[in-house]
Amino acid sequence: MPEYLHQEPGTEVRFIAGHYTIVEEQRLAHCGREVLYVVGIAAVGSTCCGTQGCRFVNIPGYVVAWKSRLSESGMPISVVEPIEGEAEQSEIREMLDRRFPYSQILFSV
Repeated sequence: MPEYLHQEPGTEVRFIAGHYTIVEEQRLAHCGREVLYVVGIAAVGSTCCGTQGCRFVNIPGYVVAWKSRLSESGMPISVVEPIEGEAEQSEIREMLDRRFPYSQILFSV
């Protein structure tokens, strides 16, 4: 099963064309299970068009083991089960879209 390395809200991750910042991390009840989701803001810059941004919701999956161990750097790690079913993804996407309209909603698979 995949592992998810938790990041503190406010954590900024830089990459060659911009950066993203983790805003919050939450769990959502769905069909008797908990869905882990992470909300962030991304900004990408280009020389021709300036800086563009978006809010995203990343869904690592269903929580199997919540913060079950620590990484070498002391950050908590959870075990997750990816959500691969289209019907499940659609239901979850709908619930999150109501909470975070106009956001990119991405499932880790």
